[in-house]
Amino acid sequence: MSVLLHVPSLLIAAAVAGGCVSASHLLIWRAGRNEAAVLLWGTAYGVATLAMTMVGLRGQIPAFLSIVVGNALLLLAFGLVWLGYRRFIGKSGRGDRLFTLLGAIAWFAFAGAPQLFSDINLRVQVVSAVQFAYLLAIAFDLFAHSRKEPLPAFLLTVAVIGVQEVLLVTRIIYLQLFPIDPAFDTLPTGLPIGLTLIGSTAFIVFFGLLQLALVGQRSERRFRVAAETDGLTGLANRRRFMNDVLTRLAACPGRGALVLFDLDHFKRINDSHGHLMGDRALVEFAGILANVASGQAIAARVGGEEFALFFPDADAATASDLAEGVRRLTGAFRLRTPSGALRVTVSGGVAGVADIGSDYESLHSAADTALYAAKREGRDRVVMHRRHLPPLQLAAVASF
Repeated sequence: MSVLLHVPSLLIAAAVAGGCVSASHLLIWRAGRNEAAVLLWGTAYGVATLAMTMVGLRGQIPAFLSIVVGNALLLLAFGLVWLGYRRFIGKSGRGDRLFTLLGAIAWFAFAGAPQLFSDINLRVQVVSAVQFAYLLAIAFDLFAHSRKEPLPAFLLTVAVIGVQEVLLVTRIIYLQLFPIDPAFDTLPTGLPIGLTLIGSTAFIVFFGLLQLALVGQRSERRFRVAAETDGLTGLANRRRFMNDVLTRLAACPGRGALVLFDLDHFKRINDSHGHLMGDRALVEFAGILANVASGQAIAARVGGEEFALFFPDADAATASDLAEGVRRLTGAFRLRTPSGALRVTVSGGVAGVADIGSDYESLHSAADTALYAAKREGRDRVVMHRRHLPPLQLAAVASF
């Protein structure tokens, strides 16, 4: 057992693991070079590899290099890991660089107090406490950010950090209860120290894998969002809208209301003021629609100047009132053009699931019929589908 838990060997093994993780991160960064966090993490593992090698060579190299410089590099590595996560979640602050270096600076300050620094127990506890502080800061940032960007690896990373935090606290408490002889001038040995080093090696490998998983999950999520989002307005596209609405209708087949919108005289805007001005009109209207759709509603651009809004918990009357609010906000907006302010208007058609049923094609057809009725009646209005519209009138409206 003493051979298996030989501390210098375990440190060298941890250094090898860190070197492999560092190489993988740097290779991935070099292939893409679009994620600064991966470069920071790769650099951190490289620094940690050097640090653990120096600590593992205690007795073979000067004590100043092994104890002072080696542990300072180890704490710098933790600071770089923390900075990498900050960059990954898009956070930055004036004090980030200082906090990255703070652990190493604190260690050098501690090394300047010989009476304290001479105690190996205190040295191990200080290193463990600084590591604990960096990991706690990482966990706090990741947990807060996971609500904005729900990547599965975020919470798993927090859980792994929690396990490592327990190991660090255990190490600190163990040295309080069973201190090493302060006069000890070589690396300490024993079952507890060996097991914590094995745990740290596993942490290095698993932590590195989780970082790569985060990068992969973010890329996959970005591709998925791009495939489901209208590039001009940022709203959902037709494909995503259909999937979301069909899911809601299947879950609650008797509830919901659909509103279809169409910007009035949009071709005239493009012909008279240019396509760039037409795009601006679409973007401005999409912003109005997105504000109304906050919450459970689903907003989408489903065609050129055609938009849709589905309210899963509203009836036709409520949806009609909300659509009327969209119409008023749109009419109050003025699009600035070289020839002056341009008023943009919109027409809407509303159909409720309670009246039409949960079949989407029927629901869409009813809302579309109501939309064309709004166009036929003069535009700049919202019309709710009339369930008992006479067949001849319905045919006339549908053929408009």
